[in-house]
Amino acid sequence: MANIKKLVVGISMALAASSAVAATDKKADDDSLLVMFKQAVTKEQRQDLIKNAGGSLRALDERGRDLAMRNIADGRIAKVNVRNAAQRDALIKRLSQHPLVEVAEPNYIISINDAKDSKFNILATPDDPGFGDMWALENTGQSGGTPGSDIDARPAWDITTGDSNIVIGVIDSGVDYTHPDLVGNMWVNPGEVCDNGQDDDGNGVVDDCYGYSAVTSTGDPMDENGHGTHVAGTIGASSNNGQGVTGVNWDVQIIGCQFLDASGFGSTAAAIECIDYMTNLKVNHGVNLVATNNSWGGGPYSESLRTAISDSTDQGIMFVTAAGNDGIDADVTPSYPGSYDLDGIVNVANTTRTDSISFDSTYGLESVDLGAPGTEILSTYLNDGYATASGTSMASPHVAGVAGLVWSIAPHLTIAEVKQILMDSGESLPDLAGTTVSGNRLNALSALEAADPDPAYRLTLSPSMQEIVAGDSTTLTLDVGSIADWTGTVDLSVSAEPQLDVALSANQADEGDSVDVQVTTTDETQWGEYTITVSGSDVETGEITREVSSSVYVLPQGLSDFYYEDAANADIPDDDSNGITRVINVPETGVVFGADVSVDITHTWRGDLIVTLTSPEGTEHVLHDRAGGSEEDLVQDWSVDTFNGEDMSGDWTLHVSDNAGADTGTLNHWSLTLTAIEEDDGLPDAPVAGFESSVDDLTVTFTNTSTDSDDDIASYFWEFGDGSTSTEASPIYAYSEAGVYDVTLTVTDATELSDSVTQSVNVSITDIELSVYRATHLRNGTTLVDLRWSGAAGDVDLYRDGEFVETLSDSGRYRDRFKSDGSDVVYELCEAGTQACHSATASF
Repeated sequence: MANIKKLVVGISMALAASSAVAATDKKADDDSLLVMFKQAVTKEQRQDLIKNAGGSLRALDERGRDLAMRNIADGRIAKVNVRNAAQRDALIKRLSQHPLVEVAEPNYIISINDAKDSKFNILATPDDPGFGDMWALENTGQSGGTPGSDIDARPAWDITTGDSNIVIGVIDSGVDYTHPDLVGNMWVNPGEVCDNGQDDDGNGVVDDCYGYSAVTSTGDPMDENGHGTHVAGTIGASSNNGQGVTGVNWDVQIIGCQFLDASGFGSTAAAIECIDYMTNLKVNHGVNLVATNNSWGGGPYSESLRTAISDSTDQGIMFVTAAGNDGIDADVTPSYPGSYDLDGIVNVANTTRTDSISFDSTYGLESVDLGAPGTEILSTYLNDGYATASGTSMASPHVAGVAGLVWSIAPHLTIAEVKQILMDSGESLPDLAGTTVSGNRLNALSALEAADPDPAYRLTLSPSMQEIVAGDSTTLTLDVGSIADWTGTVDLSVSAEPQLDVALSANQADEGDSVDVQVTTTDETQWGEYTITVSGSDVETGEITREVSSSVYVLPQGLSDFYYEDAANADIPDDDSNGITRVINVPETGVVFGADVSVDITHTWRGDLIVTLTSPEGTEHVLHDRAGGSEEDLVQDWSVDTFNGEDMSGDWTLHVSDNAGADTGTLNHWSLTLTAIEEDDGLPDAPVAGFESSVDDLTVTFTNTSTDSDDDIASYFWEFGDGSTSTEASPIYAYSEAGVYDVTLTVTDATELSDSVTQSVNVSITDIELSVYRATHLRNGTTLVDLRWSGAAGDVDLYRDGEFVETLSDSGRYRDRFKSDGSDVVYELCEAGTQACHSATASF
């Protein structure tokens, strides 16, 4: 975006959240709970029951329904106020056993669903429209993205830009309804006379012109956090208005409902109030509300919340949710509300500008429906501003927005039909296969084509992208689908660019048929990307033509991975564009076919950093360009193909610079893995030294792992760090006293080429004795292991199957609880910070 600059001072999500530390520590509200009464319980019965139990109900209508929740679950859900957490817990236990009560449960705390370390990178009002920076809508490769890794918004807008009769609700921290990029697409309550202090439309809320606030119990949903405003801009920021950003829908109405406060936290009861408000507008006030976006989550399973969502979706309101940002499998560890087993929920994962699933996105083959762009998303923000943010919170509004586009051309479709279209019409991604129900990333154009009410056929070619090695063959699958009850036959043809041996198993297909597309390569096939295109035309009319393409990347034979690293530990000068350079010299000669780069940088403001990698041939690739705002540290991996076809030998240069004042950092480590075909230079190869060590008190067993491609290692020379040496290949050495020793192994081959490696070993005497007291594997996959030990000198480090678990005080006992398949587990308990350990095996 032209002329957009980061504001040095601004309210970030992290700053806002820091003001509510206490809220983040609570799992449920201390002063309230939720009750769902059974059918036919009268107003008097409700009042008497809660009063006698020591609680109090909020305002009730003539039928005894909680005024803020009377439009869902037949008005059976109510918020009950109590004095403190102890009374709450006692009341839940008592009411749960009462014959008039179906459910009594805590009022769980809920929060926004941004990535845990994500902050809004707040931007000044732009001088120019920001569409060029909105990679999710059109990805041209900007900022290191992969061209085409977007939702195809631009061609979708050739079909529809939305409909102002379509209404989408944003249940969140509210919406800044005065923002210049939102004001034109805000819903304005037609039954309300704004600011007259009256409930003109009789929906129970005074002056709810733009929505409702469950935080203040008023008709003012003004956003004080920024999260909801960001979500709203993705769904429907005004377009072609000469300023700011573009929403998925150019024409739409957005209703705001605030239940998350300025710190980004809210309660289950407040969320239910918003769902109730939206449902009431649809059912009783004729608002064409087709979907709500719900970029929030937290808390355990709530029957009250599930019931509210179920009732809302039963009334035709799609419930689009953010899957979560814990990087967990929601099939194993449910993440609510997305994990509720309701057909009306569309649960969305977060994908990046390179069409990968974000490292911290929650996933689930059975519980997360599809992916959508959610990383570094530019949208509207508070105070007429704009910001980038990341998380599944930013992914779900893309899906809600495309759902609005679909309904704008096909208003007759049901929630189930639109959900199926969104899932089936997406682009297949390897990262989403096995991690989502559909395996697809949202595609607006394909969704609209699938929803088009004019009869036609749809061609789908899968997989959309794959790699094969020269000499191998692969088969793509072409499916012929129907749009709007089309029936008929399609003439098919296939081509490849550049030319490649491709063939169809059939030249005609009917609706519902599948056709194989055979792709054949030889040992001599040139490496590179080939585009396979299948074209179709309707046999009867000859007028309905379709094309669908898939990419096949042919790799050469003989590829190997070459790993190099640099333990830099180099300080990065503050506010100095010259920065620092670190060089890895690659001695091997070969052709590059892929590079993986990893950096570990400690820094107090990630948005100050620019990181580039330059190849020996001078090609520069920007890995990181001041993204991330005030987030700390940059620990990241990149896979790039910029250097493909270049010679790998020579100096690979990493450049890191800090481009703003006040914050500093250190490049701790970086590594480079090159996938390449090594070319033989005719000279002998040097050996590569390596070893592993196992410590038992003061005795260390050293295992040689050195390699030599010529297989001619002639000698070994060990230096144990205490003056002693050995020439054995894998010696066992006993130290005379405890300590940390630097051990060096030098290996030399028959041509007198050599290599050395140094590692530290920590030896000490320990009397730790570890034993497994009890080991149990439950049917639900939970594993419980009770450990006992003695003889430790202080704190101990516990490892399970070689992975660190945690540092424990020397209590002599510990219960380990985890999910497993019931296989044996090897534990190791060590004096903290040492290799003085003892092990034990848990068998089931």
